[in-house]
Amino acid sequence: MPDIKCDIIIPVWNEREFTERCIESIANNTDVSHRVILVDNASDAETAVYLKELSEKNKGAVILIRNEENIGFPKAVNQGIAISNAPYRCILNNDTEVYKGWLEEMIKIAESNSLIGIVNPSSNNLGQPQPMEGFSGKWIEMSSCIGFCMLIKKEVIGKIGKLDEIYSPGNFEDTDFSRRAAKAGYKCVMAKGAYVYHGQNTGFKKRKDWDEGFKRNLDIFNKRWGKIERIVYIIGKEDRYGAIKESVDSFLKAGHFVQIIFKCDIPSGIKEHASLRIFKVKSSITILWRVLMRKKRFNKIFTDSKFLTNIFHMFRYKTISPLKREGSA
Repeated sequence: MPDIKCDIIIPVWNEREFTERCIESIANNTDVSHRVILVDNASDAETAVYLKELSEKNKGAVILIRNEENIGFPKAVNQGIAISNAPYRCILNNDTEVYKGWLEEMIKIAESNSLIGIVNPSSNNLGQPQPMEGFSGKWIEMSSCIGFCMLIKKEVIGKIGKLDEIYSPGNFEDTDFSRRAAKAGYKCVMAKGAYVYHGQNTGFKKRKDWDEGFKRNLDIFNKRWGKIERIVYIIGKEDRYGAIKESVDSFLKAGHFVQIIFKCDIPSGIKEHASLRIFKVKSSITILWRVLMRKKRFNKIFTDSKFLTNIFHMFRYKTISPLKREGSA
């Protein structure tokens, strides 16, 4: 076989049909030199036989690791990482289907910038229901990548290590890994021209301890990195944006979700980010509706409107007002 450019690491726990579709999509839609590392987490007999036969028919191209118990997602991924020496490792869920050129495009994006360390494809999982043309070579920054399909440079693992197994059997290990990579100076991005469909029907959620594990791991993550917050800026005058740009960038870098609502024209040159949403709304009533009727409450509100500030204080929101003009002391 030619030199392997990327090892695709797929943990499997049952779900034979999903796994077969995933493997077939890789075979049909991947041109770059790659190897598939399957980590069987004590699957049922039907799935285990399929995986064994697949590896035997594709010696060298498909590697099988068999665990006699389900050790969870992070440990299984780390088993695959441990036997890989490829320049790239791609973590892939077995309930995904990849589209033509997916891996080539993700690698292209990773190699376009030395600071890019982790790459997600675009996906229904990330708000894009179907692949779109014309985005090759384009990417947007993310606060964290998601582990359903996550391409990682070898050098990133060399600097920050593998997934933290404290999050076993799973949940938040991908977000934690992304935060560690960002702390080491790497960017997490989404390749807009690559597409992977995520069925989100993984057997992992069928574990009896899923809910308990989720809460436990959320607590671990929050103690380590702080709670992820939802923040909104409401700006009535265009000259206010320059004054908030630095704080917006800081919140995004820390992994928070940010909205900016403009009651004026939206300034040009605002950098696209996966965790940033921008709206133009003229009516204060519409703004109040948008903010107060949210299911998930904003943790912080920044506005240059005294009227809105007073309303939000009535609802016990934390606000900072007024916002200063750009360049003012």
